[in-house]
Amino acid sequence: MVAFDPATLELIRIDYEESTLTVAAIGDKFGVTAQYISRLARKHGWKLRTQQNRRAPRVKPPPSYVGRALIAHRLCGVINKKIDQMEKDMESGELSSADLERDAKTISSMIGGMEKVTHGPAEDKVSKPDVARSAAVDANVDEVERLQREIIQRFERIEQRRQAERGSA
Repeated sequence: MVAFDPATLELIRIDYEESTLTVAAIGDKFGVTAQYISRLARKHGWKLRTQQNRRAPRVKPPPSYVGRALIAHRLCGVINKKIDQMEKDMESGELSSADLERDAKTISSMIGGMEKVTHGPAEDKVSKPDVARSAAVDANVDEVERLQREIIQRFERIEQRRQAERGSA
């Protein structure tokens, strides 16, 4: 790391905050990388370039209620496929106890992820969006809820089979 004297730091700050030079050009000017200039800016609390240009920072907004419902629907499909594979492997005898345990943890993790998706930001927990939703969106949400119930039932059946196998072994 290059240690700059206060006067040079001030020149870098002026270039960073007030010029139209790119961060890479500023780095070239002072013999350092663009990443180092950005690190200096964060360290010294310089005005962000997005603030300087009155632009919003590059942050993706969280998915909308409809977007989360679509994600949950896809996740339900993935979970269903995993459960189908588990059931097939159990019936064929190819599923060892360790494999079953690993798959159960994987599915449990996916279900936890689905709960995070379906329970979005705090403002959506209190009320759904005020805009009128189409019948297709409502049907998709109902389908996700139905799939969630089906997954839980199937998972419980697998767990019951597993308990029965342990008891008979």
